[in-house]
Amino acid sequence: METLAKKSLIAILGVLVSLITYYFMYGWYDVFPWAVVALIIGYTSKNRRNGIVNGAIFGYFLFLVYIFAGYKGKTDAGNMIKFILFDMLFSLVGAVACSIGAFIANWLKGKFVGTVD
Repeated sequence: METLAKKSLIAILGVLVSLITYYFMYGWYDVFPWAVVALIIGYTSKNRRNGIVNGAIFGYFLFLVYIFAGYKGKTDAGNMIKFILFDMLFSLVGAVACSIGAFIANWLKGKFVGTVD
């Protein structure tokens, strides 16, 4: 089992990548650095299970912060609560997408480097 510190670093990495791509790139092409980082996370994970979990953590925080950074709507409490709930639920899409990318990288690692359990 990987440590909580590594999972925390992956979450922080998701936050940093989302902020960097939002403030310095901001376009449909943001998905390229996101995919590269998800593949690196999957490739460096010990096994497929950890790769999927690490990819999900990265993707969740990536989407959570990216969407929150781009919020330009109303700031009253009712709308903010609705937006935060939407953001938390929609970030699950990011978790699924990045866990798939991490799984693919870990699978390829097993095909080309050696066996992965």
